[in-house]
Amino acid sequence: MRKKFYRAIMVCISFMLILSMTFVFTGCSEESSELAEEQANTASEETEVVQESIGSGQAYDFPQCGFGFELPESVKLTKGFIDAKDVGEIKYNGGISYGFPTYWCCTEEEFKNQTDADAGNTSAGGSFTIICAGGGRDLETMKKDFIEQSKQTVGEMSEEQIAFLNQFKLLHQEGDYSWYYCMYPRTDNLPEGFQEEYNAYYDATDEILKNMKFYEPQIWRGSADGTVISFETTDLDGNAVKSEELFSQSKLTMVNLWGTYCDPCITELPELEEMYKEYAEKGVSIVGVVVDVPVGNDKMLQAAKDIVSEKGLTFANLRAWDGYKDQLAFRATPTTYFIDSQGRLIGDPILGANVIQYRKNLDDFIKTIQ
Repeated sequence: MRKKFYRAIMVCISFMLILSMTFVFTGCSEESSELAEEQANTASEETEVVQESIGSGQAYDFPQCGFGFELPESVKLTKGFIDAKDVGEIKYNGGISYGFPTYWCCTEEEFKNQTDADAGNTSAGGSFTIICAGGGRDLETMKKDFIEQSKQTVGEMSEEQIAFLNQFKLLHQEGDYSWYYCMYPRTDNLPEGFQEEYNAYYDATDEILKNMKFYEPQIWRGSADGTVISFETTDLDGNAVKSEELFSQSKLTMVNLWGTYCDPCITELPELEEMYKEYAEKGVSIVGVVVDVPVGNDKMLQAAKDIVSEKGLTFANLRAWDGYKDQLAFRATPTTYFIDSQGRLIGDPILGANVIQYRKNLDDFIKTIQ
């Protein structure tokens, strides 16, 4: 999901980024651009979202939130670009997802190639956020469930965040799904040369919303069941770790991806330690992967070590290896995967902190393996 500066800037635009668990990896995106493009194309093909162009030809798809739009003919972006942030479900199988477009004051290529040193110079402007609620939820039920799911995944919401949520209005209903929207205030301090283009985009919002396409959200499931996970990395102390050796030592390994910035991740670590000791006699191991401590980048290494020490963890915690996001189709922390002794993924991963579900999956998978 982009760089840390992305999160910092976007927090100024909307509280929705605070709820997002996807800006997790300094210098990297939450999913590769190739994967994001593949998912968008797949969703478009399956739902026939892509139709004959009647606008500018600049179209954006949000498959995990179930909507897409094309800029009207009067708006043609040539200086900045729109990043289609398709966040998806807040909570694993929670039935509530969201997404939003963001106008960035640079080209997409420039944005991708920015370093942490110069990234703070990039400005952005928002327009709207869409929340999709399944299960026939009305507006009040959606808001209630959104708050509860957010507490379970990223912690308590502030009064300002709840006030923002209360501004959402119904946009569209279709089957068991309802899409709600809320506008951001116009950004009026963008760099010279970008304000006019952004204003044209912002002023077209009513037309964009009116002509928006809706379809059933594509629920994120991570990499396919049976995918073999193979890697070489080190633990936080620098000891070499090979996946083949790691997974072969147990019938089943629960791999929890967490970050030093992620409060729900850190909060659940003591419970994971309890599970690690409890399930050891059943042939189950638990392993942590700290996503913001990649191999070759020690910036957050000491912070991770301090957390491990403070929480009294004895299970192994590894540094993120190159390519882990693609292997696991990873997009948020915490996310928990289940892997057999051959290194194969079992079932769906769990998005968000959910110890009860971890235990249920372990108990069910143990029976299957035996």
